[in-house]
Amino acid sequence: MIHNTMRHLFILLLILPFVTYTQNTVGLLSFQANEPVAGYTLFYPDIQSTVFLIDDCGQIVHQWDDSDNGARPGPVAYLLPDGRLLRAKRYTPLFEGPTFGSGGAGGVIELLSWEGEVLWTYVVANSTERQHHDVHYMPNGHILILAYERFGLPAMIENGFDTTQFSIEEIWSEKIIEIDPATDSIHWEWHAWDHLVQDFDEAQLNFGTIAAHPEKIDLNYQEFAEERADWIHANALDYNPELDQIMISARNFNEIWIIDHSTSTEEAAGSSGGNSDMGGDLIWRWGSPQAYQAGTAEDQQLFFQHDAQWVDDFVTEDDPYFGQIAVFNNWLDYDIAAERSQGQIINSSWNEETQQYQQENGVFLPAEFADTLIHPIAANNFSTNASSIQILEGGHVLMCVSRQGRIFELNEAGELVWEYLIPLRFGQPFPQGANLNPGDNFAFQAKRYPLDYSAFQDRDLSPTGYLEIDPNEEFCLLTSVAEAGESKPVFEVFPNPAGNWVQLRLPAASVEYELRLLNAQGQALQTWLIKDQQTEIDLSRLPAGLYFLQLPELGQVRSLLKH
Repeated sequence: MIHNTMRHLFILLLILPFVTYTQNTVGLLSFQANEPVAGYTLFYPDIQSTVFLIDDCGQIVHQWDDSDNGARPGPVAYLLPDGRLLRAKRYTPLFEGPTFGSGGAGGVIELLSWEGEVLWTYVVANSTERQHHDVHYMPNGHILILAYERFGLPAMIENGFDTTQFSIEEIWSEKIIEIDPATDSIHWEWHAWDHLVQDFDEAQLNFGTIAAHPEKIDLNYQEFAEERADWIHANALDYNPELDQIMISARNFNEIWIIDHSTSTEEAAGSSGGNSDMGGDLIWRWGSPQAYQAGTAEDQQLFFQHDAQWVDDFVTEDDPYFGQIAVFNNWLDYDIAAERSQGQIINSSWNEETQQYQQENGVFLPAEFADTLIHPIAANNFSTNASSIQILEGGHVLMCVSRQGRIFELNEAGELVWEYLIPLRFGQPFPQGANLNPGDNFAFQAKRYPLDYSAFQDRDLSPTGYLEIDPNEEFCLLTSVAEAGESKPVFEVFPNPAGNWVQLRLPAASVEYELRLLNAQGQALQTWLIKDQQTEIDLSRLPAGLYFLQLPELGQVRSLLKH
């Protein structure tokens, strides 16, 4: 008997504190009690028009619906410190005439109140420009907008485009505009087209040696654009207020670019001025030196990456990742058969004294990644496109694997502590117990906001229900993410392992508590209302095994082993 009890205890220690319930196929898949960084997760799934905010149990605590039922994500949304929502969307009736675009195209940028009232709308969508992929809210209240800029064949030839190798007759370059929502005026702008280099035609503009000008963008670098007009396909935008710099993820170059925002618009069009005295030229680029003829395919480290960003949101300066660059590396080694994606960290080579990023032998540093973050099941980390990464406090990381609609959190040891599969199929709620296919529940990114985020002050964040059909309401052993991490009176269970009887010592006398007995799958077997501070529970009819005792009022759970 003693031997069997010890064996059960050993098994219990192995499976706790991490509990996975295999019957859940969508929504909350797994969690490790008290381990996730407490907060609320925001996502904006594709093929529908609502932005959702959920708690750690997967229950919706708030949502922003769109009165324009034909609107679709464009594709990002961000919750601002004052409770407003910044979102980009696609909505044709607001466009001014014909437009263009590809995956990630939006065109309409909006600010909404917490209650969902549209406070401001700005449209960047016509025959020559279109917002796409990302926008960014700045500390001064301005909004950075990433947009395509369309050029035809005459402009391409004038700037040295190689018409002998490539047959395309238009190119979509990139621009960034900084809008003041108070006036709808453009405060600052930058155009990639102002910073070209080419070695094809010395009679045309921008002629030079590519490797000698890593600060310039090779107009004829088409390897991964594959003769599509969408030449650069930038897919992420970030701003660092400490450095006054802007970061762009240039997917088709397999690079991250940084430019100096301390310039005037006039300086941003040239190659001098600003803190780095380089105007709007690239002050850092990293991921594939072959894009500026300073390396080969073997030197490539980024592969169709997404969500490049500085680590500076919701982490303190003593965090080991603070100030570094996080990126979701989508297709490692560009090996389609391998199907590998990873979250990765880059410790950039910024030199505060010289206001320059360091190079070695004509290649921007560092030589390699500082860290790699990946789901314990590598296949659950793979997405051919989109996806996001967010460094949380304490070395935790949140990733969204877009093609799978999978959002998960790892702790500093790389262990899975929370996982959620968006329960939508083509924008419609999906039933618990059924299985989704990749792409059914696509979501471009996800963002975790901490409990003490100012946007939540004096807001009602009571759970309103699950997104999935036929939810398993007993699955989550936490009652509310809002209670996670709080100091509370505890209840005791003894002896444990137990025989036919178990004693409970509750936090207070003369208080009625609801006590639930759950099986190992989180299903409720029995419920009692208990007032006595010390109570004896009859377990004689209970088969041997692992159970949980839950006090919903306190959000507390105790494991119980019945022998």
